[in-house]
Amino acid sequence: MHTTGTPYRKHAGIKGSFDAIVVGSGMGGMTASTLLAKQGLAVLLLEQNSVVGGLTQSYSRAGYKWNTGLHYIGDVAHEKTLTRRLFDYVTDANVKWAPLPEIYNRMAIGDRIYDIPAGREPYTNALKTWFPEDAAAIDQYMDLVMRASKASAPYFGQKAFPMAMIGPQTEAMSEPFHELSDRLTIDVLSELTSNQELIAVLCANWGDYSSPPHRSSFAMHCMLNKHYLNGGSYPIGGASVLADAMMPIVEAAGGKVHHSAEVEQILVENGRAIGVRLVGGETVSAPIIVSNAGVQNTYSRLMAEPVARASGLTDQIEAINDTYALVGLNIGLNRPATELGITPANIWAHPTRDFKANLDAHRTDFNVAFPWVFVTFPSVKDPSWDDAYPGKSTIEMYAYTTYEHFERWAGTRWMKRGEDYNARKDIIRDRLLSELDKYVPNARSAIDVIEVSTPLSYETFVKRERGGFMGIESTPDRFRQTWLRSETPINGLYLTGQDVTTDGVIGALMGGVICASAVLQKDILSEIRQATI
Repeated sequence: MHTTGTPYRKHAGIKGSFDAIVVGSGMGGMTASTLLAKQGLAVLLLEQNSVVGGLTQSYSRAGYKWNTGLHYIGDVAHEKTLTRRLFDYVTDANVKWAPLPEIYNRMAIGDRIYDIPAGREPYTNALKTWFPEDAAAIDQYMDLVMRASKASAPYFGQKAFPMAMIGPQTEAMSEPFHELSDRLTIDVLSELTSNQELIAVLCANWGDYSSPPHRSSFAMHCMLNKHYLNGGSYPIGGASVLADAMMPIVEAAGGKVHHSAEVEQILVENGRAIGVRLVGGETVSAPIIVSNAGVQNTYSRLMAEPVARASGLTDQIEAINDTYALVGLNIGLNRPATELGITPANIWAHPTRDFKANLDAHRTDFNVAFPWVFVTFPSVKDPSWDDAYPGKSTIEMYAYTTYEHFERWAGTRWMKRGEDYNARKDIIRDRLLSELDKYVPNARSAIDVIEVSTPLSYETFVKRERGGFMGIESTPDRFRQTWLRSETPINGLYLTGQDVTTDGVIGALMGGVICASAVLQKDILSEIRQATI
């Protein structure tokens, strides 16, 4: 298995002294580590899994390679966008991006498919072609998308401020954002139009931001759709190229990156974080501790219960909810994508346009249709694939589910969960392959390898509580939690990643920027904007 860094070995221990310890190597942990390293800090990055990267990792098996959580990124096709500048800065511009074609998403609502084009004008025109009677509503909607995106900058910017600065001024900074974040997506869209099919098309990729229209903050919906307004791109070489580019920066600054290094507890004395204790007993000290383990893991699993309770952290995490869980297939095909009719466009498929009814039915009965299925084709997106894996191609499929359907196997060991669990995986495989037949009918004849994942896979490999795929649910309440920021009530302890900002890879990236800014008490984002990369 390809990874960066070095494996942790208890007998060898960890040598050296460090300015900061970062727990968890997802995008937020890697970003915070890299930015601190670029400011001259020696950083120790610890990853419990055997592969660095969190859900940006890739893994290989039987002559194929798949990603785990990064499938496309918006706003990086052009070098001057902020998103592209951020990625270039934290990777020293060593990650290259391949733009997806004009049609980058296909929304399947029941039996009808809507091809989503890149660009505000083409997208708006397509919507008006499909829904001509709603032309005015579509224009209003696009204006709101742009308004929410603009309002988000000061809201997220104040998350780098110390808690002592939170007050009327920061509330005023955030108010334009809260005017939209306080509202549910379904409520705003229902005021614009009564056309339920149009609403379904606008929200069909809600899996990208964790919450369905009847639960999601409208601002979150808008930010996500703005992010992909100009289409999507794919990192050439697959998601693992991010870790390959970022971790050498940490090591070059005198830091270390260790995988297979599970942190058991963040150590706190007299209200200050002083280090970490690893599983196995070794302790490592540093004046700054950054957690990318997620706020729920950090405050419940990594913190001594008396410390968490005394600091008010236990009460805080009771105010937030998990996101959804997934089942999935990684498929290896023994023929090139071009022979099988595979194109780069992702597919978001829903059984009906009533998303809430779809969710309610599946939550009640696992055998009811998955509320949505996402199909993506990494090998055909990657210009370097054919040289590395000639004559082969891959497909990644994911479907929404709930952890309750897998709770009976909680606590069991990987590869030792019993025949009833394996039988459920067989059911998942067959149902998702039947779904694939609708969109790529030639794929089944070329299948060479299939691997099935469940919520327990995410619980095992990335320590996600209850198998949650993303972070905190993006409800209106989430964006009113002033404590969801990088600074914590414990001196020297900071949070990074998507729980600080919003769900997804870009949210985690921005969470890392905010974290580094909070740690260093300087505006890192302005430095990145001005940097010559």
